[in-house]
Amino acid sequence: MISSLLKRAEKWRAQILCLLGSILLFLAATFLAAPKTDLAQGRVLPRDSYGGRTETYSIIVDGLSEQPVTLDIPVMPRTYREDEIDNVFEACIEVLSSTIPGENSSPAEILTDLDLPSSLPQYGVRVTWLSSDPTLLSPYGEVSNEDLLSPEDVQLSAHLTDAEGLHSADYVIPLTILPAQFSEEEQLRRSFLRFLSGEDKTQASDESFSLPQEYRGRRLNYRQKPRENYYILLFLGPLLAALFYLRDRQNAGSEAKDRRNQMLLDYPEIISKLMVFIGAGMTIRLAWGAIVNDYESGGGPKRWAYEEMTQAYHQLRTGANEGKVYRDFGRACGLRQYMKLAGLLEQNRKTGLAGIRTILSAEMTVAWEDRKNTARRLGEEAGTKLLGPLFIMLVIVMVMIIVPALLSF
Repeated sequence: MISSLLKRAEKWRAQILCLLGSILLFLAATFLAAPKTDLAQGRVLPRDSYGGRTETYSIIVDGLSEQPVTLDIPVMPRTYREDEIDNVFEACIEVLSSTIPGENSSPAEILTDLDLPSSLPQYGVRVTWLSSDPTLLSPYGEVSNEDLLSPEDVQLSAHLTDAEGLHSADYVIPLTILPAQFSEEEQLRRSFLRFLSGEDKTQASDESFSLPQEYRGRRLNYRQKPRENYYILLFLGPLLAALFYLRDRQNAGSEAKDRRNQMLLDYPEIISKLMVFIGAGMTIRLAWGAIVNDYESGGGPKRWAYEEMTQAYHQLRTGANEGKVYRDFGRACGLRQYMKLAGLLEQNRKTGLAGIRTILSAEMTVAWEDRKNTARRLGEEAGTKLLGPLFIMLVIVMVMIIVPALLSF
């Protein structure tokens, strides 16, 4: 009996292991994982830091009524007391005084833009800036000292407010804007442009503006910058012509490929129809005409194999040699299968219909097998073409996932 139980256990070993594994995982998660709760000491809820947001906790309250009550309790972020807000603002202004110079060496030597934050998240304080001379220093920290000839003092005012807007304070940070440092060549260029601006104003009433012949003892000659070169337009036409030629070649290749695939798919059907009509007692010529008449009366989409059969049938009706018509049909189709069919029809036209059905039956078996292979190949090609759009969709999804994750840091 024990051996029988062991054999049954061996048979269901995988299922038993899955059940035991799920039970062990449940026990580990239930008894080993520490329960996560926001309550401390049974009644204390954490509060978000200064400048944070109001947190809402779902709490079950016992004793409020006969049954336990579930309440969503909002808890405001922490705020400053009246006796500590001044110290907070003083700490903020110390931090700002050391950080706003940015790449500048000190507030007394300002050459490049300042770093003016709009808030200090670590203190929960918002900052608004105001400049005494916005033409030199904007409220966003942009320094415009290109035309400055000597150092200028600017008063930068910082208005501090807590997150709730209950407390505020104003501080003034003195700054000194230095003239922009240019190379000797740049300084000469800017000086000459200022000189030209003055000369332009002097000659404003004249009909034209005469450029100076010398500047600072240097003899000056002028020439106008050459206009844009449009010779590239001469090559635009040949380039477009070449592109259209390549497009036509590509379209022709695609059309030829589609024609070949369509004719391969229609070949077994044509063989089958020929067998049916010949089996009904028709001659090859009459069977050929019946197939063409069915195609013309059907009114369906254009099928290349049937179009070639139609052309051949019209030649037969005009009295052309039947054997030559079949040979021309095989050459016009340009496929080995149709050339073989044309050869069979021409041969049996001479020897009679004794073995034509047997030959066509064998040919139809091969043709249907070839059609299966053709359909399988076309399906694989279609699946391969779908890989490009699928890969693009995968890249888009990855970007949508990764970019927000990177921006959250």
